[in-house]
Amino acid sequence: FLIITQFVLLIFTGYYEFPLGIYMLIYSMTSILLLIIYNIYKQIDWTGYKNGMLLLYVIWGFFCLLEIGNPNHVQEAWNISITHYAFYPIICAILVPKAIKKTNQIEWLLIIWSLFLIISAIKGFWQKTYGFNQKEMNDLFELGKAKTHIIWSGIRYFSYFTDAANYGVHMAMGATTLAISFFHTNKIYLRILFFIAIVAALYGMGISGTRTAMAVPVGAIFLYIILSKNKNGFLIGILALVSLLIFFRFTNIGQGNEYIRKMRSAFYATEDASYQVRVENREKIKALMTAKPFGYGIGLGGKAERFKPKELMPYPPDSWLVNVWTDTGIVGLALYLLIHIALFIWCSWILWFKISNKHLKGLLTAWLCTNAGYYLAAYGNDVMQYPNFIMIYTGFALCFAGVHIDKKLT
Repeated sequence: FLIITQFVLLIFTGYYEFPLGIYMLIYSMTSILLLIIYNIYKQIDWTGYKNGMLLLYVIWGFFCLLEIGNPNHVQEAWNISITHYAFYPIICAILVPKAIKKTNQIEWLLIIWSLFLIISAIKGFWQKTYGFNQKEMNDLFELGKAKTHIIWSGIRYFSYFTDAANYGVHMAMGATTLAISFFHTNKIYLRILFFIAIVAALYGMGISGTRTAMAVPVGAIFLYIILSKNKNGFLIGILALVSLLIFFRFTNIGQGNEYIRKMRSAFYATEDASYQVRVENREKIKALMTAKPFGYGIGLGGKAERFKPKELMPYPPDSWLVNVWTDTGIVGLALYLLIHIALFIWCSWILWFKISNKHLKGLLTAWLCTNAGYYLAAYGNDVMQYPNFIMIYTGFALCFAGVHIDKKLT
């Protein structure tokens, strides 16, 4: 219900001004409150929520609380940003192991996601074919979104999402997760649905014109090769990665198509003018951050003029990981990276040694590999936005829930 709700509310934001973050926060807190109330009347087995993901994000959440003492701190900015910094990871670490206790429930998550990917691709097709609605036109020409979405290379479509980068990366996440899951399910109706959703997601990824989206399948395939304990999985992963690199880096196939041409430019990033601007900005940011080991404060490292802090970061971070750096400084970034490296290692260890059911392991591997690609993309662009982060944190939590699901299966 949490995932369905975020998708439905996101669709509403495509037509109306809607405070998605506030409503999702209220909904999530209500879910936890209902669980606590339910526990008063009927004892709940909370075994599943005592997991490594919760431990790691509680440590990170404690650091975020300490950031309130930052001299540049603004409480309003902290309140908004803490949701995706710590609140939703902790919520998912608690809710997912409690709610998902069977393999077919993971399949239901994928079915829900598939349907939304198809709807999002249809909306993108509608924008491309029939144009933008009144709210979208206002966002483009009154709020300035046209500067980054109507450019020399063409129009970048964004469907129901906040921007084209968010749209493209999410569609790449969906296509990657479903593509790996496709090979780990024997149910014909699921394979048909996954295939349709993969095609739709690839279309949406293409029309978004987002080069960063290419990092998702590349990172996912790389981790899939590492996690593959059998010869077939290893060979399939190697073949997929080599084919992807050869197609985009060493051929000109499809170069006449503006979207393929845009995606191919991701493999020539150093030759791109916008990439050079980002490199220059990061050097300027680096010079400023040497005097701020704890950053400008959570929510204040990017475009924070509306919060009126004492000090402003004059350069755009341009990516999520750089944003973590400017928000929390080198201390916060180092802790954030260590926590996520530990999380990937922990989840990989679970898949290697704790999950024996092949079907379950395949579905969990698909989600974790997508997470790896997502964080690779997060270095190139700020994609920690709705609905991406809830899907990512769900993927981590599923690995820990998988331990208990596997015990029941065996």
